[in-house]
Amino acid sequence: MKTAAIILAAGFSSRMGSDKALLELGEQTAVELIVSSYQAVGIEQIIVVTGQNHAALGQLQLQATLLQNPAPENGMFSSVKSGVAALDPAIDAFFVHPVDTPLVSLETLTGLIAALQQHPAADGVIPVFCGKRGHPPLLRMRLQQELLHADDAGGLRSLYPGWQLLELASDDKAVILDMNTPEQYALLKGFSAEQTINRQRC
Repeated sequence: MKTAAIILAAGFSSRMGSDKALLELGEQTAVELIVSSYQAVGIEQIIVVTGQNHAALGQLQLQATLLQNPAPENGMFSSVKSGVAALDPAIDAFFVHPVDTPLVSLETLTGLIAALQQHPAADGVIPVFCGKRGHPPLLRMRLQQELLHADDAGGLRSLYPGWQLLELASDDKAVILDMNTPEQYALLKGFSAEQTINRQRC
């Protein structure tokens, strides 16, 4: 199964006060960490959707395609659409990964791929930690046109009820932890340093 990843990094980071994509976690920035994770599991196409930070992210020399959202003020779903429109037609499925969820484990990514391969009728698969859906969803390419023509106001999750989605139970707490505020960032930095975030029980 040929798989792609769309990393959403075009947000304004208003609650954080600084660009979330460039926040450091260990020796890498958040966006570098996510890109390296997808490289490690053999993802064939990696797209980073940027906004006003396009030039700054370009300086990182990421091993990914940088795609600038021309209207990031329209919200995250506009970035989803930008990334989906740029997918290689040969791709079978794609991850949608917000940059503020940077510590998802390699095991989670490979588990999502395996689950979708084992269930060809499913439209996608979502990781679930302690009953709560998290990131990143892995969606089949056959949803591309529906996504591109969907109402921006509803967002990606508004489309979920119309799709056949698997829920993959995970012990990776990182799938539900994001960093929208300095306090959340501090928490993730601690988890990153201690490497205790993954394989946790409810």
